[in-house]
Amino acid sequence: MSARNINVDTIPLHTVLIASDRPENISVWENLFQLRDCIVLSESSISNTLQTARLVGPSLMLVDMNLSRQKRTTMLKELRLASRGPIILLVSANTAAEIIEAKQAGADECLLKPVNPAVLIVKAMAWLGHGKRHERPTQPYSLPHPRQQISRPS
Repeated sequence: MSARNINVDTIPLHTVLIASDRPENISVWENLFQLRDCIVLSESSISNTLQTARLVGPSLMLVDMNLSRQKRTTMLKELRLASRGPIILLVSANTAAEIIEAKQAGADECLLKPVNPAVLIVKAMAWLGHGKRHERPTQPYSLPHPRQQISRPS
């Protein structure tokens, strides 16, 4: 696992886990996310990816691995169980059935290779909520009683 040093003045909004068996792609993807103040972790094996996902609970997972359909399906199902973060899968799919299968296994987004880095980062930031951290409300939402009049400003 690799990570970058964090500047205390810039607190990253999100943690991104990159699973790739292509070292040349990892550096490209890492730089794209680091430029957007994300903490980036990268793994090159399925077992390490699953372990990191369980330990960290990343905000987003990017999977760029050359796997058989069966291994890819198993990995996606296990990643989905390990973390709630969205999964973006970079895939060289030959048929729409492969993409549907990947989405059913847990992928939130499938991008066909070769992927334009600009398209990838736009999709990823959309899944991350455009880089904005959404606070959970401290009080539960309450609705007015059905018979209560709602006052409207004039």
